[in-house]
Amino acid sequence: MAIFKRKNKARAYVLDEDVEPVSPKGERVAVAGVHARLAKRSRNRIGLCAVVFCAAFGALSLRLSYLSIDAGAPFAAYASPAGVSGQAGAKNDVKGAKAARKSGERAEIFDRNGVILATNLPMTTLEIAGREVWDARETAQKLSDVIGGLDPDILEEKFANGRYVQINKALTPAKQAAVFDLGLPGVRFQSRTRRYYPQRDLAAHVIGHATPAKGGVLVGAMGLEAYLETKPARAYWRAAMGEGLVSSLDISAQQVLETELDASIKKFHAKAGWAGVLDVETGEVIAIASLPDFDPNNPGAVQADWRRNRATYDRYELGSAFKAITAAAALEAGVATEITPYDARGVYKIADKKIRDFHGKNRVLTFAEVIQYSSNIGMARIVEDLGVARQKEALSALGLFEALPIELNENRAPQLPKKWGPVEAATVSYGHGISVTPLHLLAAFGAVVNGGIYHQPTFIKVLDDAAPEGRRVFSEHTSTVMRRILRGVITDGTARNAEAEGYYPIGKTATADKPAVGGYDRSTRIASFVGAFPGHKPRYAVIVSLDEPQIIPETHGYATAGWNAAPTFSRMVARLAPTLGAMPVREDQALAAFWGAGAAVSQ
Repeated sequence: MAIFKRKNKARAYVLDEDVEPVSPKGERVAVAGVHARLAKRSRNRIGLCAVVFCAAFGALSLRLSYLSIDAGAPFAAYASPAGVSGQAGAKNDVKGAKAARKSGERAEIFDRNGVILATNLPMTTLEIAGREVWDARETAQKLSDVIGGLDPDILEEKFANGRYVQINKALTPAKQAAVFDLGLPGVRFQSRTRRYYPQRDLAAHVIGHATPAKGGVLVGAMGLEAYLETKPARAYWRAAMGEGLVSSLDISAQQVLETELDASIKKFHAKAGWAGVLDVETGEVIAIASLPDFDPNNPGAVQADWRRNRATYDRYELGSAFKAITAAAALEAGVATEITPYDARGVYKIADKKIRDFHGKNRVLTFAEVIQYSSNIGMARIVEDLGVARQKEALSALGLFEALPIELNENRAPQLPKKWGPVEAATVSYGHGISVTPLHLLAAFGAVVNGGIYHQPTFIKVLDDAAPEGRRVFSEHTSTVMRRILRGVITDGTARNAEAEGYYPIGKTATADKPAVGGYDRSTRIASFVGAFPGHKPRYAVIVSLDEPQIIPETHGYATAGWNAAPTFSRMVARLAPTLGAMPVREDQALAAFWGAGAAVSQ
């Protein structure tokens, strides 16, 4: 049954709130003789048909003309909001932007290549002045028959009481013509603007959605739609002369990411999953996914939990991926080399905490082997040499102590240990006792492998000639050694299923039991893989996580990351690399880069 909602105390009602209504401005219909009425009705029909045809043809022509222009060209000068304030002073641009905001129009949102992610579409809705209706029953029944989805009894009651009803359904040209042909008094057509998301659920959490507010103006509820309400976004739009907001997303890469993530969630019977792709040279988020998701054209159709952005807002203990960060900090501090030995036998006790390895080697391991075989004992010994102060300094420099300054409101600061002594240092070294968002970890890992430069993540496209400098956290030498060690994780360690031929990827598995009352639940886990490609000269970092994956026959009794997240990463890289223009290389070229100048093993 259709639902009516009263708009104000002056007898105005709205049916179906797809679009925010405005006040009616029609005139009363005068009653005259039969022939006069018929003649007037004919003239009205002819005139209205002409107006509707001209308006529709004009709007379509303008839209086609706009879309025929190279979408990428107008945005080149405005792809980054940095420095916008200095060039946004043109009075005409400011007035135009303010006028657009007052009219309810919003800036369009594009991917980095000019593909439309959010746009404004003209539409026609129906309004009926109840005081002008001659026959309430006839009008209600005929409108219900033509439009569909309406309750004629409720409509009749409103018309009989002289109410003003707005039916905010987007009328197709055929239905509009059919309503017009009914020749019903008091019926009017109104032009509206609808916010439309042509990619539907693709990148929904980043794009977000907008909802009608007071006065018919659309207001962003989440994602980049909410960012459009901010001063930086408005300045950006003015500087771009209304051309729109160019995001960092590549919608083709987004399609690959979501398709492979969805396939793995189903294959391993996981509750949920998330994934992301980061350009390690600029900090641009190329793709990011949180599943389950929603269609921003109809966000209310799914449960609220599906609209939650797990990749940027939720905090998790992401486990052994932190070993790559701890290892880089130890190399940078000079307390270890690739071949430094660590006793990983038995159980390692710190205060009242006993640290064990999952399927450990139970022998002395080199520094590199501690990472390759993911030894908790070896990592606890490494961080004991590093010390609490230097550990915290490295994590802070990698943005792991504060909320990320991204454009999305769906964003939180990490949850840190309440106290930070030797026990906490040991557990944090392998990713327990510290909860971060997946994007936090992805950005930090990018600095480990890209030469040691930390770039803050951004969802806005960065100009080629204005790439942010970032801040140096690790030396080139440390980063080179870490790339070589992380390559060993795939060739000789826990992530053999993460291989992607020709791209020599690097990375780290991470399987973390989920926290529970009094400790951890050994029956539930988050399985993740964080890596980069091409491994010898990383350009893109990738994270993929499965929430509570299950054992299946082909995983041989395991539900750990090496058996589910790692092969998912492999499939993603195989498809992402050609999509993003990364070319495969020969083995000798890759080896030369992994063992390049200055990368010799420290003695």
